Amino acid sequence: MTNVQATGVQGRVTGGFEPVRELFEQQFAQGQHIGAGVAVYHRGQPVVDLWGGLADEDSGRPWQEGTMAVSFSTTKGLTATCLHILAERGLLKYDDPVAKYWPEFAANGKEAVTIYQLLTHQAGVPQMPDGIRAEMLLDWDTMVNEIAKLAPVWEPGTNTGYHAITFGYLVGEVVRRVDGRSVGAFFRDEIAQPLGISELHIGAPASAEPLISTLKSRIEFTPETAALRDQFMGKETLAGRALGQAMEGDMNALLNSPEGHQAEVPAANGVMSARGLARMYACLAGYGELDGVRVLSEATVRAMSERQTFRPDAVIVLPVGFALGYMTGGTPGWPQGPRVTSFGHAGLGGSLGFADPEIGLSFGLVLNALEVDLIGTGRSGALADVARACAEAVA
Repeated sequence: MTNVQATGVQGRVTGGFEPVRELFEQQFAQGQHIGAGVAVYHRGQPVVDLWGGLADEDSGRPWQEGTMAVSFSTTKGLTATCLHILAERGLLKYDDPVAKYWPEFAANGKEAVTIYQLLTHQAGVPQMPDGIRAEMLLDWDTMVNEIAKLAPVWEPGTNTGYHAITFGYLVGEVVRRVDGRSVGAFFRDEIAQPLGISELHIGAPASAEPLISTLKSRIEFTPETAALRDQFMGKETLAGRALGQAMEGDMNALLNSPEGHQAEVPAANGVMSARGLARMYACLAGYGELDGVRVLSEATVRAMSERQTFRPDAVIVLPVGFALGYMTGGTPGWPQGPRVTSFGHAGLGGSLGFADPEIGLSFGLVLNALEVDLIGTGRSGALADVARACAEAVA
């Protein structure tokens, strides 16, 4: 029998944010989670740090303080922030051609693609290269070499399509070419360590393995929903090619392995706790500063978080608002909320991280029960809505 005390919701909540705990407990009671952590900062202070459930459903290993989860595209927000540091230092410009730093990328009509277009998903190469198997995602050189050969599926700059997996290699390789460090090492050195965050990684160290939870898919399809999936996300569709549906191999198994945790797949395999994620975004909610540590200037945070595009996405189909590497708020039903000043990123299955500087809010949610959720609706959006309402009430 599962130890109730070990798997019940634990942690800390500051006065005024109790509704977050109440909803989190309700979600567990309704069976919406296996294990999860949720954290909130407000005006630079931690006000919610909660966790509960099981880190591994099969073994009964409890979710503990500091437990982390692979959080899929929530990783994109970490990756984009690295590039903005380089831009602030004058080492690159957003309107520079990618090929200025990565000459091989110019192949097949991409010589004019800009860093701005990478960040706003306008580069025209959301599709995975042909013949990619899941385990090849862990081979950095192979992935960037194959992506550099791709031809755009639309004229760059004329359309927006979610670069679900290629985004991380595109932005990460620019970081590597400009700085010399991998994007994971850059993130650790320039963001996580200065902010005192030990539970936020693009490429987790082996020492983190005991604290990483096990993903478990709860995604089930009826014949009817499977038909819709194949229509819109089949292997031959652009969405299927962008989201890796055409890859051979088991992505979940890969991301549940030590090899999958320790490699750098900077659009998809970030390993993080909720409080680590919320703390990073708390720095951005503070316009680049937290606890006396400045990572970015206010001007850069304002520029990188401003919505750049909003139109139906060629991959996701729904209208999406993109800032420079982040999804924005201001879209009904999206978890970042009603203000376009809110920016961050959701991850496949339900993870979510974002900042809303207008009300000084940052939010982090990580979990291991994967649902049909690409943009952070459902459980994630409900918790974000409550956290936002609390922040507005105590502002």
